[in-house]
Amino acid sequence: MSRVQSTFWMAALAVASVSTPALADNTQAEIRRLQDQIDSLKAEIAGEPARSLSLPRLAVYGKVSVDAIYDDRNAGLDELLIPSTIPMGNNDQQNFALHGKNSQLGVRVGDKSGPHVVFAADLFGSIDSYELRVRDFYYKRGGFQAGYGYTKLLDGAAWPLSLDAQGPNSAIFARQTGVSWQGDNLFVSVEDPNSEIYDPQNLTSAAGRRPDVIVGWQQNLPQGHARLGMVSREIGVEFANGDQEFAQAGGAVISGSLALGEGVRFLASASGGKGFAHYYNDLSGFGDGGMDGYVFADGLEALETAGGYIGAEWQMARDWTLASVAGQIDIESDDRLPDEAMRRTRYGTLSLVYQHTPRLSYGAEASYGMRDNQAGERAEVPRVQLNFTYRFLHENRN
Repeated sequence: MSRVQSTFWMAALAVASVSTPALADNTQAEIRRLQDQIDSLKAEIAGEPARSLSLPRLAVYGKVSVDAIYDDRNAGLDELLIPSTIPMGNNDQQNFALHGKNSQLGVRVGDKSGPHVVFAADLFGSIDSYELRVRDFYYKRGGFQAGYGYTKLLDGAAWPLSLDAQGPNSAIFARQTGVSWQGDNLFVSVEDPNSEIYDPQNLTSAAGRRPDVIVGWQQNLPQGHARLGMVSREIGVEFANGDQEFAQAGGAVISGSLALGEGVRFLASASGGKGFAHYYNDLSGFGDGGMDGYVFADGLEALETAGGYIGAEWQMARDWTLASVAGQIDIESDDRLPDEAMRRTRYGTLSLVYQHTPRLSYGAEASYGMRDNQAGERAEVPRVQLNFTYRFLHENRN
């Protein structure tokens, strides 16, 4: 081997002997770095809570309600006491009914303190059978609400206790689509116009060209509350040839509650207006429901209405409550109106309720309905009602 070759191989061996420890040191450093990263990731994973499927807050609520009702005379409707539906003339027919139509089922998606959606229904969708009727279907966030439900004119805090599912004839009550806002005191709502017109020739249909606009003020008081609501609306009809006719309408309601002494509470409401009948419990869609206005020979006119009720509740003992309410509605007297058209209705109840458990209650009620027509004729109905109600509420806790 030449001297040059010997020198080359000696140099290569020297380089290899030097580089091998350096490469080993680099590999060990890389392994330590990767191990440190793995340990860090393990620590982060151990510190995180276990992840699970997150569902929205869900509540299912409602009640099972059974009513036994006896009428000494023909009340018009078997399950509800609506004086405007009481037939005139010979109404001496007795009747007994056992029904569960006031049973209700509702679902709330979302927490009540935040944005949520509510859907609720009962079984009053048909007079002759059991069919679902939507009570509520709306979105709510804070003071804002949009969807189908109770009119903003309704004062739920002044609604008196009764076993009759309909409640006082003169209470402000209507379900319709609307968009509303409720502040600490002021409330505003824009709602679907639902003209209910009496047309003796039956040649027109209801028409609307602007929404009902509702404004009001509610004031909480140390012993109750007071509330004022007003509505500006327009009622209208459309004739077979496509012509339309409208009349200005509106009304106001003042209501409230007052607690006196231990377990005694009074509730009251007074209201009136023109073209305002749609908002009365006794007239909205029942019996003489077309009393917002009348199509006379010379055109459409809004009819004047006035009504009110006073109620009382006395908690006699921890589980026993005695309640009573009396209400009346008057529609203007006009010789041009048909004799059979409604002039006045009255409504009264005396109820005793036993709260067996927080969810289960029993009750008995004696009630009275009266209807006068424009000709001065009167029909009256006494009723006795027994009730069993079981309420439920189930919520997830996510």
